[in-house]
Amino acid sequence: MTQNKADRVPGPSQNRGAPVDPLEVRSNPRVGTDLPVEIYTSDFGGALVGRSRDLSIGGACIATPSPFSFKSLQRITLGLPTRNLTLDAVGCWQREDPHERIVLTGIAFDDPHPEQLEAVWDQVLDSGKKLARFLYEQTALHELGLEEAMGLAQVTRYRNLQPGDMIYRQGTQGSGNDSIFLITEGSVTLQLRIRDAIEQPLAQLTVGDLFGGLPLLADIPHAESAVANTAVRLLEVDRASFRHLRSMKPWLGHRLGVALLRVHAQRMAETLGLASQSL
Repeated sequence: MTQNKADRVPGPSQNRGAPVDPLEVRSNPRVGTDLPVEIYTSDFGGALVGRSRDLSIGGACIATPSPFSFKSLQRITLGLPTRNLTLDAVGCWQREDPHERIVLTGIAFDDPHPEQLEAVWDQVLDSGKKLARFLYEQTALHELGLEEAMGLAQVTRYRNLQPGDMIYRQGTQGSGNDSIFLITEGSVTLQLRIRDAIEQPLAQLTVGDLFGGLPLLADIPHAESAVANTAVRLLEVDRASFRHLRSMKPWLGHRLGVALLRVHAQRMAETLGLASQSL
C-alpha cells in the first residue's frame, strides 16, 4: 500500500494557510489508540513524554501531564507495537481536560514519507479492527454490523480516569462532559442525588456498557451522575465527533442514538420496578 509522492496526504507545510477546524474533525478516519509518545520541541533539549488518545493518518491527539508550547513542536516518536516511528509534526491546538487532569494537544504530521504513512495506516487499521470487534462482540452496540462498528470506531477517543473521579454530574450539560461513553476497562457507578443530599446508587456498569450522552441526543442535562469505581478506560464519542457522525454518516448516528436511548429506557424501567417493589 505504498503511496507515490504525488499521492501523499498533504502535510501542514503544504497547507499552512488553512484554518484549524474548530470542531477538530479530521477528513481522515481517526481511532482511539493508546501508544507511548515522545514529543520534541525547539524549547527543550530532550523529549517530553505523553500518550496518544487517538490516531489518524493525518495526525493524533496526545495527552501530557502538563502543557507545553505546542507551536514549537518539531517532531514526535510513536511507540508502535513493532517499532518506534519518528514523524515531523506541527501543533494545531491544545486544551486542558479537567476530568482527567491532563492536557490534550492536537498535532498534524508534516509531509510524511510514504513508508511512514504506511506504518501509520497499518496501526490505524489494526486499532480500528480491534475496536470494531470489541463493539460488535462485547457491548450494547452488538446490533451494529461490522462495517458500522468500524465506522463508529473511527470517531472515538480514549479517556482514562482514576477511582473516585466524577465523569459527569447529574443535572449538568456542556463544559465538555456531554459525551457518549463506553467502558473498555474497569467499572462505573451511576447514581442519583436525592433531596440534594443523598447519593443513591442506580446501577453498576462494567466492560461493554454504554452510558451518558443525553445532552447530545435530547439537549437535556444528565439524568444521573457517573463515578469511576476503579481505574477506568472509556471509549468516548464527544460532541464534535457526534455532530460529524450525524452529518457524514447519518444512518450510523441514528443507530447509535437509538441504541443509547434504549439503554437509558431499560435502566429507567429497572429503577421504576425497584421503586415499586419498595412501596
